[in-house]
Amino acid sequence: MIIRIIKEHNVKTQEELADFLIKYEFDVTQSSLSRDIAEIGLVKQHGYYALPPRQMHGSTPLVTSIDSAGPSLIVVKTLIGMAAPVGITIDNHKIPHVIGSIAGDDTVFLAVAQGSSHDVIKKNIRKLFRGE
Repeated sequence: MIIRIIKEHNVKTQEELADFLIKYEFDVTQSSLSRDIAEIGLVKQHGYYALPPRQMHGSTPLVTSIDSAGPSLIVVKTLIGMAAPVGITIDNHKIPHVIGSIAGDDTVFLAVAQGSSHDVIKKNIRKLFRGE
């Protein structure tokens, strides 16, 4: 029902989403709704909840490159406008040793734990976005 609601309505907040679910007679709490949003992988695009972009089929991957930039930073380059969805997807999958992300328009900076293997992290990201 959540997917149907966000496809049919512009939903900005969890509270708005909860109101729609209640209207459709679903019993929701803030914590259960937060878990559902994370499980579905919803992202914010232009201020509204949206489904995450699926990996494009064919020859155009969302992630265009992954490079180390020092001992605690990995730079993930994406298609223009896809950095936020890619960053959120990485955060939601809780890749070991990735502490956090900052996304711009076509670049995601990943803070990684000191002493962690960048090669393992990059391999996990490639696997997540199949096509790298």
